[in-house]
Amino acid sequence: MRLLLVRTSLAGIGLLAFMWAAQAGAQTAKSPLAAKSDRLALVIGNAAYKDSPLLNPVNDAQDMAALLRRNGFEVILRENVSLKDMHLALREFGDRLTRDKLGVFFFAGHGVQVRGRNFLIPVDADIAREDEVAFSAMDIQAVLEKMDSARNHTNLVMLDACRNNPFASRFRLANAGLAQIDAPPGSVIAFATAPGSVAEDGDGRNGLYTKHLLTHLGKEGERIEDAFKQVRAAVRKDTAGRQVPWESTSLEGDVILKPAPVRLAPAKPATSALPRQANTPRAIDQPGAPPIFAVGDQWEWRLTDHLRKNTRSVKREVANIRGGEVEFKDERVTDLNGNILRQRQGDGLRTYAPNSMFFIFPMTPGISFTGKVVDTRGDSVSDQGVSLKVVGEEDITTAAGKFRAVRVEREIQWTVRGSGSKGVARVTYWYSSQVKNFILYEWSNMTAAGRPLNQETMELVSYTVQ
Repeated sequence: MRLLLVRTSLAGIGLLAFMWAAQAGAQTAKSPLAAKSDRLALVIGNAAYKDSPLLNPVNDAQDMAALLRRNGFEVILRENVSLKDMHLALREFGDRLTRDKLGVFFFAGHGVQVRGRNFLIPVDADIAREDEVAFSAMDIQAVLEKMDSARNHTNLVMLDACRNNPFASRFRLANAGLAQIDAPPGSVIAFATAPGSVAEDGDGRNGLYTKHLLTHLGKEGERIEDAFKQVRAAVRKDTAGRQVPWESTSLEGDVILKPAPVRLAPAKPATSALPRQANTPRAIDQPGAPPIFAVGDQWEWRLTDHLRKNTRSVKREVANIRGGEVEFKDERVTDLNGNILRQRQGDGLRTYAPNSMFFIFPMTPGISFTGKVVDTRGDSVSDQGVSLKVVGEEDITTAAGKFRAVRVEREIQWTVRGSGSKGVARVTYWYSSQVKNFILYEWSNMTAAGRPLNQETMELVSYTVQ
């Protein structure tokens, strides 16, 4: 069986020059592949096993490495490596994987599960009993922890590693195939076949699963979910239904596998020497397109607190943009999509991990999303289960004007650690790419017992954006 795993620390992913849609937009004049240092991959192919050699893992690794390089990745490639060398390669990968990089790990070779844990087998493995696997092979959890330490936005792990038991002549494994792994926030885990099942090798240059990955993951402008669907259909067809790839997803946004090239429209002659006035419509075809923030962008909303029966003004202005963070003058820091990472609240700091999961782009009607957030305010920590759905497009009129916007419905099921207090918050907001933000926002928050905590409305009054 073969497995793929993508993880965002936050966010996130594109294999083969994976890019969050917002990141693609933020690089206005640059090619999405311009900065190779933004993508790093570790690719391992193990075939020369003493007991149960394989035909194609080295080819799989070489071809995947070539595909990644063509799409802007720095690649660390290792073939037929020992356990020690696997760990050394993982250390090098972890040392070079920084917060601003997308990480990819690919392994082709033997893999087994023992007591619910998945292990990648090195070529020098000498395992006589099932209980020896844990100290003679690499636990996939070690890869995930190395990626987690980097705190980068998106990671992908691909494992073409679930063939028959390579130690069948010595002992019998209690479970076949690999064990299920739940997708962490901002990730997708795709198995070559159902958990606990064994995948077929294929009879060509590549393993069956990798063959179709190489075909479909290299298609221009395609979302990762769509690529996986095509891989699943192709593998199922080739095996007459014996092998059906399977995914667990928790992506935080659309991930484009191979960005389409930027095609610039011919320049039009200027019709006026006057600069664009604030609040005039921008040339945005899709109201749910991601923002491209610029220093000086500013917004003002009128906030009405329905419980406390008062109204006040809320103003925000972009002060700085560095790396993948946008800094505002009110000491709020977001990612490039506008999701809050941290903000000043009273005398303390409030943080969201991986982020507040508020804006998921592109916001196309019909798209839905679920994820988990850890909200920390001083000594108070709450766990949040977030669900979000883009309902449709509507024309909305506010004090700032009339806009075409996407309507988004969002729900948070929250639990406070320690006290165990629970509740639910519901938000409906209307986002317009014309102003790079929401134009109307309705929020209610109540305890599980039904006691209201918050009920607010925010309406856009004015804005100035570039």
